[in-house]
Amino acid sequence: MESAEPTVKPGHAALYRISATAVAIALTTMIGGAAVVAIYYPLRHAHFAFQWLLVFLMMTCESMAIHLPSEVILPVAGWSIVRDHHLGLEGIAGVSLVAAAGNTLGALLLYEAGRRGGRPLVRRYGRYVLVHESDIDAAERRIRSSGAWAVFVARLLPVVRTYVGFVSGMLAVPLPSYTVATFAGSLVWSAAFVWLGAALGAHWGRIEGPAEIAGIVVLALLAVALLAITAAQLRSRSAATHHIE
Repeated sequence: MESAEPTVKPGHAALYRISATAVAIALTTMIGGAAVVAIYYPLRHAHFAFQWLLVFLMMTCESMAIHLPSEVILPVAGWSIVRDHHLGLEGIAGVSLVAAAGNTLGALLLYEAGRRGGRPLVRRYGRYVLVHESDIDAAERRIRSSGAWAVFVARLLPVVRTYVGFVSGMLAVPLPSYTVATFAGSLVWSAAFVWLGAALGAHWGRIEGPAEIAGIVVLALLAVALLAITAAQLRSRSAATHHIE
């Protein structure tokens, strides 16, 4: 005899969702400080050939939602690889291509994780955070019409760019267009930060402040959007309950 699935009150589910988001933001912030040190010293002091490999591996990890901020990886690479070895525009292009390739590999792995694990997670735990499989179906229909552009734009946004792979896999964005959009967006992002690092050299840290502010702004906008969506869902479900009664 199958056991009935536990029911979760909408108010409790909304609280779980907001609490989980707050915890995730706090953990990301704490880990970020340690990640800067973990990136800077190996990349700055490695052998020239190994620096290229480190850029590839670090950008792969960053795109797999392992918190190694590309806002630090890329400027330090621009300084350590391009500026210190006088590689010029060719060096910027080369490092950017390597970084974008790493990003794309990590994003494909995260895409596969979303494709395999996304819907089962929603089926099992979604009710605890006001997410149901019908919501995923609706989002999939919307994103299929503009999936590639949505992925490209997401790859240019702090915070969002890291997790778009999992969501794209869960929403079944067509793999060829997803791959092209991911590489293109990652290349634009990488080229901008590598160029800044090459231009600023030892003063690359000037980039970190504005990048962090941009990330905080995006997080704030996402938090506001989450609260608005949660409130709308609670009103909708409350109205549906009253209608049934």
